[in-house]
Amino acid sequence: MPLRAGSGSKGRFDWIFIATVGGLVLMGSLAVWSAANPLPHFGQIMQRHIIALLLGSALFVFGMGFNYQVFQDQAKIIYGLTLAALVCVMAVGAAHKGHKAWLNLGLFSFQPSELARTGMILVLAAFLVRRARRTAELETVLYAFALMAPVLVLILKEPDLATALSFFPILLGMLFCAGGDLRHLGAIAGYGSLALGLPVLITWCQIQYAEPAHNSWPDLILRTSHFGVTAVGAIIAAVLLSLAAWRLAKMLHQHIRGAVFVAIPVIFAAGLLSGIVVNAKLKGYQRSRFAAYVAPQEDIQGAAYHVHQSQIAIGSGGLLGKGLFSGTQSRLGFLPERHTDFIYAVVGEEMGLWGTMSILGLYLLLIWRVIVAGRAARDYFGFLVCSGLASVLTFELALNMGMCLGLIPVAGIPLPLISYGGSSLAITLWSLGIVANIYARRYALL
Repeated sequence: MPLRAGSGSKGRFDWIFIATVGGLVLMGSLAVWSAANPLPHFGQIMQRHIIALLLGSALFVFGMGFNYQVFQDQAKIIYGLTLAALVCVMAVGAAHKGHKAWLNLGLFSFQPSELARTGMILVLAAFLVRRARRTAELETVLYAFALMAPVLVLILKEPDLATALSFFPILLGMLFCAGGDLRHLGAIAGYGSLALGLPVLITWCQIQYAEPAHNSWPDLILRTSHFGVTAVGAIIAAVLLSLAAWRLAKMLHQHIRGAVFVAIPVIFAAGLLSGIVVNAKLKGYQRSRFAAYVAPQEDIQGAAYHVHQSQIAIGSGGLLGKGLFSGTQSRLGFLPERHTDFIYAVVGEEMGLWGTMSILGLYLLLIWRVIVAGRAARDYFGFLVCSGLASVLTFELALNMGMCLGLIPVAGIPLPLISYGGSSLAITLWSLGIVANIYARRYALL
């Protein structure tokens, strides 16, 4: 619902939030400058970073001043534009390292999937506002997933699995904050965990129990056919256990709905079968990343090289770091992707523990202020938008830092506001501008 003009329509800005955004952008720019300095195309990188920073700053100011409720009224148009942009990538997009995910706009390339993420937050928020009284129904969950499905399919076609994964915490976080049924959310989380965790488990089993004569990386990552028989047996066992649990509940006079005992094996079977499909569809480099995660010692100079060098860089920084522009792992070229996915390792090496903890502290402060803005929002739409942005920021922070530390498999997720990437920087600043606007209008009349 649009805001009416009034003395309270401008509100007050959250200067702590704005200062936190500025601090992260400043640290990110210094880290990009240092990490990219030895590269032969350093000048081009910095030129594009400055353009993205200027554009992002303008979008941040625009987001602060533009009435965010217009996005609720125009949610259908936003959804259509999001799909159109992703279709354009499929038709005329530029390919880079096997990914067709960019549109060439002359001075710089634009990645529509970054815009799609924020666009879907706005679309889902508008959808959940319309179903505010029915968020606990399974139908709402299915409709929300159906809205997101075409976007996910188009992003997976690029292919960009890491970006597609970031949509699930958005969906779960917004449904949870909207009052969704925890059983439905738990079912989604359980299904997703099985579908994504099974390929990792398969890789671990192949490495752990492979015969020495066939203990080579191609054999270890490609032999998966025997897991189909095991999966069928596991599904049958799940059905039998569910029937036994239902019978026991009847004997103990426990009033548990029969649908629960049907849903559990169904979700288990769907997750298991989806996991097998995901494992079969994984690209070679994705399989190698899983293998490097479960057994990094097997291929230090190959699949596990990125994470190994990242851990060395972070560990060698110590408490105070080696100093800006003085990191050996990054400046001598040992650390790959140092100005993009692994920039957190550059910060750890050159700024030490205090630098990494400063970034972590600023991020936690940023997420907290986003939550504060959501709780202070004047309307339900603003609250849901902030919940979606807080969810995706938390996910990207955990995934990027965990990847650099070797705690999770490598995924192509940048650290927002820190990593080099024009689309990510500009769209993230626009999103945070919307948050600032939501907070500023908290006293406005509806």
